[in-house]
Amino acid sequence: MALTAVNPRVVSTPSPIGLARVARLAEDSKTWKKGEFCYLTSGTVTPLSTTTGSALVYGIFAEDQDTATSTSTVWVYVLEVGTELEMFITNNGSATGASENDVTIGTVYEAYQASNICYLDVNATTSAQFKVLDYWTNLNEEQAAYQSHTADSEPGIVKAKFILASAT
Repeated sequence: MALTAVNPRVVSTPSPIGLARVARLAEDSKTWKKGEFCYLTSGTVTPLSTTTGSALVYGIFAEDQDTATSTSTVWVYVLEVGTELEMFITNNGSATGASENDVTIGTVYEAYQASNICYLDVNATTSAQFKVLDYWTNLNEEQAAYQSHTADSEPGIVKAKFILASAT
């Protein structure tokens, strides 16, 4: 069974109560889906895009925004250093399997967004914030036996740690 990429899933946080949920002003004329990463620009939150992949991730949108924003306050989960996530991976927009040939454990990579889904981009390390901890297949061996997700035509999954927060 093939896997379809979804937004990152928070596995654990340093805080026993989870990520802080805050109201932030959103940049005008934007839409996004719940679970997408956002970054700060001129004091407003905005979703990552393929042209802003090197922007430092600030948080995760808590709700869908299907109509373009206009002076809107929105809910965001603020990513905390040490937060661990399961993330699908890409190589600059192309699906990439999750093996030692594609991803290096211990390397820090950037986030990437395409079609409302945020990935770990194994081709970008300039503004890197997510350190690869392990391959999904190592963490979920039994389930991995039933699913094919290491082919280069399907995105693989890794466990990554958020290690660099953006300015608030």
